[in-house]
Amino acid sequence: MDNFVELLSPGGNLEKIRTAIRYGADAVYTGYKLFGLRSRAGNLDKKELQEAINFVHKSGKKIYLTLNSYLFDKEFDELREFLYFLNNNPPDALIVSDLGVLSFVNQYTDIPIHISTQANITNAYAANLLKPFNVERVVLARELTIDDIRDFAKHSKVELEAFVHGAMCMSYSGRCFLSAYLTKRSANQGDCAQSCRWKYTVVEEKRKDMPMDVEEHKEGTFIFNSYDMCALPILKDIIDSGVKSLKIEGRMKSVYYVAISTAVYRKALDDLLEGRNIADKVDFYMSELNKISHRPYSFGFYLNDPKQYLESSGYQRDCDFLGVVEYSKDDKIFIKVRNRIEPGVYEVVDSELESKMLEIKEFFDMNSNKKSVGNPNDFLYIKTHLKVKDFSILRRCES
Repeated sequence: MDNFVELLSPGGNLEKIRTAIRYGADAVYTGYKLFGLRSRAGNLDKKELQEAINFVHKSGKKIYLTLNSYLFDKEFDELREFLYFLNNNPPDALIVSDLGVLSFVNQYTDIPIHISTQANITNAYAANLLKPFNVERVVLARELTIDDIRDFAKHSKVELEAFVHGAMCMSYSGRCFLSAYLTKRSANQGDCAQSCRWKYTVVEEKRKDMPMDVEEHKEGTFIFNSYDMCALPILKDIIDSGVKSLKIEGRMKSVYYVAISTAVYRKALDDLLEGRNIADKVDFYMSELNKISHRPYSFGFYLNDPKQYLESSGYQRDCDFLGVVEYSKDDKIFIKVRNRIEPGVYEVVDSELESKMLEIKEFFDMNSNKKSVGNPNDFLYIKTHLKVKDFSILRRCES
């Protein structure tokens, strides 16, 4: 097995970028406020992008910037100006779908290019055609099986990146028009309304006043609703197929999601790259992945058995994210609260997935005033002799 395969994590904002790096990512991908496919992800402005690039590079890691929207002519003047800015603040690569954007990036920058999964690259011949345009990598179409990827890798002259975890779009490699048609929010410009997750009824053309429920069960019908992907149990097979970067979906997910998913895949990937069998650890890794927000998991298309989840469009998780341990000092632990928390016993988990039980008897604000509860966005400290690593996650899990 190759001695380096990249772990690539989502960074929807500065905090998530820092979290991904601290929890073991080799690289992060993020978006500017324009031109990316997650317009509601809390994307970075230019100042924040500079800060993110500096932080990631000082950490010895890489940062990739999404420019993977499909643009109209009127948007290219603004894109040109942004590319001038990037020449002075270059990320390690730009993620591109649109051939027009690809031509502009080649014309105005020397920044390496990764071709987005939105471009639907399913074969090595398409990938190799793009190599002269400074394309170093393609993010594989999600419809490929492991056998397909193995064939692709044999002939490819560029690196291959593949999704291993996160939400799956019901449409072909994410190129969906359902949201644009129903809500005028285009998925191909980063503003998907998740229309595929809605409940639907059927209306017959000549009886439009008689909508009919398509009944599968009392919760509703979710015929477009995809399972989430979790490829951890088959991670070795994906690596052996020739993939050089393993990508976690989720720029719109929480800091908690980024932390735990990154830590799990970091540990599993390190085991595999060092020649260790992870069979006896899969249950533990999966138990951690079940503690973050997700829909039921599947292997996507990798084993040629894609599935739609027909019971609900909602998420499930085994734990509640309560806060982040910002730092410790003497006998104090300082916590940024994310969800309401009362005195009690909670779990603290760090980037090594090592956990401890923490008893909280009372809270104090920064003026040392006692607080009976912690509310979202409070910055509080507690008194304890327990040693906890900075940036650990505080959570409450089902027993």
